[in-house]
Formats: sequence, structure tokens, C-alpha cells
Amino acid sequence: MELDEVSRKQSEIKSWLKKIRLSQNEFAALFMDSVDEEAAEEEIKKFQESFKKQLKRKSTSLERLDTYLNFLFSLEKFKEAGFIRPQSYSDDILELAAAKMMENISKKLTQKYQEEEFDDQ
Repeated sequence: MELDEVSRKQSEIKSWLKKIRLSQNEFAALFMDSVDEEAAEEEIKKFQESFKKQLKRKSTSLERLDTYLNFLFSLEKFKEAGFIRPQSYSDDILELAAAKMMENISKKLTQKYQEEEFDDQ
């Protein structure tokens, strides 16, 4: 079950990065800068490679992925794109099947909203 959650969060990070038009390297550099403002260029490049691997590796911890998502949601670029931090509910409140249905409905509504917003421009 945890492997499915890791894959889902990895996909979610990649999806949000595309939506806000931020490359994985750009995100990793911003994250590294927030952790260590004095990081050398070599350290940043090393972390960029590590970050890309973490978005593919099934052994990446959920906590680390949550840290990346929280940082992503705090970025000015995320807010400037007109997005708000998604709210989720604990699986112990909803059965897994109901939670998946709600997630799919949410994705469809977000897609529809984005399509309409682009049509208006």
C-alpha cells in the first residue's frame, strides 16, 4: 500500500511542477536554497540529480515527498499561477473507494477549471 502512495505522491509532484511551469532542476535549486542559502553550485547540481532520482525511486520516503509538496505549495510561483493548496481528508473518515472517487472528481473539476481559464485568455 505504501508503494502506491509513494508513486502517487511522486506523480503529484511532477504534475504540479508541470502546471506551474517549473522544471525539476529549478524546483530542486529553489528547495536547496531554502535549506542552505550558502550551498555551492556543485552541491546544488548534486541535489538536483538526487531529486530527480527520488521522483522515480519507489524507496523514497513519504515524509520526504510530503516535505517537497509542502515546499512546492508555499512557492510564490504556485500562488501566482492561481492555485491554492489542495486539502485532503484522512482515509479513516472515508473508505478508500470513496476517497479515490473524490480524488477523481477533484482532478476532473480542476482540469475543467483550467481549460475554461485558458479559453478566457
